[in-house]
Amino acid sequence: MKKVSLLAFGLLALGTANAQTTTTPMSSSYSSTTTTYGTAPTGNYKSTQTVTGTTGNGSITTGTYSTNSYSSQANATSTGPDRKADRPYKAVTVGVYAGVNSTRFKGENVDGKNLTGRAGYQAGFFVRGGGRIYGQIGAEYFASSSNYFKPGDGQRTKAITDQIDVKYIQIPALVGVKVLQSQRGISAIRLAVGAEYANRISSNSNQFNLTNSEIKSGSFNGLGNLGFDFGPVLVDLMYHYGFSDALQVSGYQGSQRRIISASIGFKF
Repeated sequence: MKKVSLLAFGLLALGTANAQTTTTPMSSSYSSTTTTYGTAPTGNYKSTQTVTGTTGNGSITTGTYSTNSYSSQANATSTGPDRKADRPYKAVTVGVYAGVNSTRFKGENVDGKNLTGRAGYQAGFFVRGGGRIYGQIGAEYFASSSNYFKPGDGQRTKAITDQIDVKYIQIPALVGVKVLQSQRGISAIRLAVGAEYANRISSNSNQFNLTNSEIKSGSFNGLGNLGFDFGPVLVDLMYHYGFSDALQVSGYQGSQRRIISASIGFKF
């Protein structure tokens, strides 16, 4: 009986030991953790950038992206330098300009010849707003000189002609389009149309002896503009078409102004 008890006790101890050393199988499935660095920004970068993230098991991983290849990587965050592609041109531009003009009155021909224009000058500033299609308004000091004549008296051209010099403050307004432009619109070829109000501030009619009251204090002109932007430098050619007579006195016909002006300036 004692031997049987000892045998039973030994079998019980052996079973307990086997139970303690038995290994429970683990699941055969395994889910890996994908490292996410954020949402990919667009555009080109000046140099190779480095991003760092933590994997599911706690280890640190590092990846890189470079100019022109980054857009294909969906998960990363940029902390690199500024990207020019993300910086649009200014919505509002201010500029100054100065130049020369040639002014003539519509007039009549004398001895079969039209009177030629005379040289003047202008200087002003403008504010331009918009993108490819833009609006522009400004103000300018405009000094013009025009040959003119007393019509219909039968004298020689030289005897009946003289010049009329008028100085204006003009307010030109334009709507235009950049038919060609650089990536950020800084350089461009522009076409624009518009109108301007010209307010007379002084005049000299020489031998015609016209008073200021006989030279209109205000008149309107139509505008046609061809412009070029070379970075901050601009060049503009403008045609001014007078809608009404600049003189308001009988015996002087066809005094609508016809002007071609050229200016060079700078944008800020």
